[in-house]
Amino acid sequence: MKIKLLEYHSQNMVYENTYDSNFETADDLGENEQEIQKESYQISIHEKWFNGIHISTTNILTQGAEDYYYESSHPHIGFLFCLNGSINCFNDQKTKHLLSLNQNQQNISAGQFNRIVFNVTGKVSYTYIQLTEAYFNKVTNQCFINQCELVPDAITPEIALLLRTLLNPKYEGRVKRIFLESKIFELIITYLQKKETTGVSIKEEDIRKILLARQLIERDLQHPYSLMDLSRKVGINDYKLKKGFKALIGNTVFGYLNKIRMERAHHYLLQEKKSVNEVAFLVGYKNAQHFITAFKKYYDVLPGSLNKNH
Repeated sequence: MKIKLLEYHSQNMVYENTYDSNFETADDLGENEQEIQKESYQISIHEKWFNGIHISTTNILTQGAEDYYYESSHPHIGFLFCLNGSINCFNDQKTKHLLSLNQNQQNISAGQFNRIVFNVTGKVSYTYIQLTEAYFNKVTNQCFINQCELVPDAITPEIALLLRTLLNPKYEGRVKRIFLESKIFELIITYLQKKETTGVSIKEEDIRKILLARQLIERDLQHPYSLMDLSRKVGINDYKLKKGFKALIGNTVFGYLNKIRMERAHHYLLQEKKSVNEVAFLVGYKNAQHFITAFKKYYDVLPGSLNKNH
């Protein structure tokens, strides 16, 4: 089994590693760190692997736009998390754009990222987790189902916390491996839930309209659209929008609005230290008490206590 990273245009090798079958290890855990220094870019790679699982975090700093070719020799379920900057992914001939991820966005795919070209500019950090086909089948008793659409999704606070603990485990040896696999199980559950909600057939044109509707919801939390207004705005009837949104995004239109409001509120409170009243206004609540009730229901903690607890 082999993973390699090359400069796309020159085909110069940036990084390459070979593993035993199915990422098997004689020890509890395989680990490797490498720094690559070039004239136009710097890359650091930290990887961990054990039977069926490969976890890598890559930090890239470029002077301008750079294209890289990534290849994994085996089919896999891929969990891609953009932690900083932006990543634009293309097919291996760079003739088709597949996916764009910005900071704090994620994608779960099956089989599409065995060979890709990706473009980055400036400072970019991402984590990519691979589960081999054999491992996934063993754990879930299910086969791969390739997804036709590669859709970016927000990294929720729960997933962000999971990533932090996954990338910086406070254990060693066998316990460390058990801990890492427990976090992988959580990600598998996320994938299975996503697959269940995307099983409905949706036309490509309608997918674009539904994704536009999601963008409009995210763009202005203070003035949310009604379902009818949103459907008119994106050019799809309200029934198709309601059913398609649930199938593609995994949530109802208003459930998604509430989710984004709560995630933004969590960020404003914890990271920007804004007051409860200010946050309530920013996420679209005219009444701060209604916001407090909704936040408590979503996170099981009062928003005013968040800063104190952290």
